[in-house]
Amino acid sequence: MLARILLAAALIASVFLGPVRPVSAQEQPDIIILFDQSGSVGKHDPKLASKAWLLTFLKTFDNPYKIEIVGFDETLYRHLAIDRDPTTDINAVNRAIDGIETVGKATDLEMPFRYLLNFAKSSTKLAVIISDGEPEIWDAKLGYLSKEVQADSRYDNLNSQYQQMKDAGISKREQFEKLGALYHARNIDLIEGQMPGIAKLIGDRLIIWDLSGTSYYLKTWAKAAGAQYLPMRVAAQENPVEQLQKAMTALQQRSSVIVKEALPDDHEHRAVIALTTIPEIAAKVQPSEQPAPKPLSPPIEARVAEPVAPQPVAPADTSPIWGIVLVLLGSVIGALIVYRRRAAAKAEPVVPVDLASQYIDAKVKGALDDAEKLRRKLLIAQSEAVKVERRFSLRVAVPSGAMEIQWISADGEKRETPAINLSMHGVKFETHGAEVKVVTKIICPNMDVVLGVKKFQEIRRDGSSSVALLIEFENNLDDWMRWVEIITRIDQTPTKL
Repeated sequence: MLARILLAAALIASVFLGPVRPVSAQEQPDIIILFDQSGSVGKHDPKLASKAWLLTFLKTFDNPYKIEIVGFDETLYRHLAIDRDPTTDINAVNRAIDGIETVGKATDLEMPFRYLLNFAKSSTKLAVIISDGEPEIWDAKLGYLSKEVQADSRYDNLNSQYQQMKDAGISKREQFEKLGALYHARNIDLIEGQMPGIAKLIGDRLIIWDLSGTSYYLKTWAKAAGAQYLPMRVAAQENPVEQLQKAMTALQQRSSVIVKEALPDDHEHRAVIALTTIPEIAAKVQPSEQPAPKPLSPPIEARVAEPVAPQPVAPADTSPIWGIVLVLLGSVIGALIVYRRRAAAKAEPVVPVDLASQYIDAKVKGALDDAEKLRRKLLIAQSEAVKVERRFSLRVAVPSGAMEIQWISADGEKRETPAINLSMHGVKFETHGAEVKVVTKIICPNMDVVLGVKKFQEIRRDGSSSVALLIEFENNLDDWMRWVEIITRIDQTPTKL
């Protein structure tokens, strides 16, 4: 206990007696980095990714920038504001970021978009959102519903039901089973409602970095907001150093275009230097393996910002994930150095990373991770309750010939007509004015997929088309996984002639 108190005291001293000071509410950053600091991100580490990108950016670009680091879980926290200054010790930045707790009980992905709507300006040069794309305002395992959501008038009808169930002594599990999916659907609707404003305010100056590489939500929202989607997976158990190096190079290239500053010739080397500046990585690298330093831009000054909502800043995180990261970083750093030396010896030109192909391949090779499956299973179980609340959300256009819907009309005639667009929850298809009695199958000839529909609801009829809410498939959970894959790939799959 004494050791922890001393560590906390040292951190506070480095923050308040060193080159760190509170951020003025009037300051407007040029660069905004928002990272998911909830405990639910699990094997992905947005804080480490945020720190790696911050240090890489500082070592890559030479123009002066005001940079702000913002965390989010169920609310928002303005942690750091950074200016370039010759007197700044970059280690202070490392220590300040390490002191940020990542133990939030909920993840409200509306928060980073809300922050941008409130604080980004036309003068904002670049914004980056870093998350694994798992919205979870109600943690079923912990029995915790976001306090921010409970105080939000936009959830009033649901909050009223929730309070009534609590007062009646109904268990947390039953509360979640009854209302969890409804809260989730409302949250998604509110996020989607902000996308037009984000597109108008910042658009393609926003990069959404999907650490899972497979988030349907982040991909869809990026498209709706006119933002750049970066599906670069960074997981603790999957060679995080190499993954971070690839992600840093991709971010350098994209940011160079956005901030209109040319990349230095040695930008990849600078990214390696930035990564080895991070204690979690540098501690595992032998001195002889450290890359030779090259002249870089002037140092910067780190300043602690006031959080949007009060939250104590704790000393360095001692959660199990950091232990895993440290062990794995040590085992893979040698492979990274060998790879870099071989690449330098061959002197081959850098081949741009085909991010779209990587993402598609990852989706084809495997199903979503266990957390996504559990969340989807919940939504399936609660689909009857959700159908009144849920609206037809952000849509993906279906190319001609990519999907056909088999259905039976009110007069008993079997028909097959093309799909127009689809979403996470439903599909819009041609009916030529006929009334739909039953939807039987969804066919994707280009992907060799046939999904049997067991239960549906026609929620809207519009002239010659119909919108069907998909409630249950024949092979329910497996088919829902395929449906997520279809949504992701339908507009990227070549149409057979």
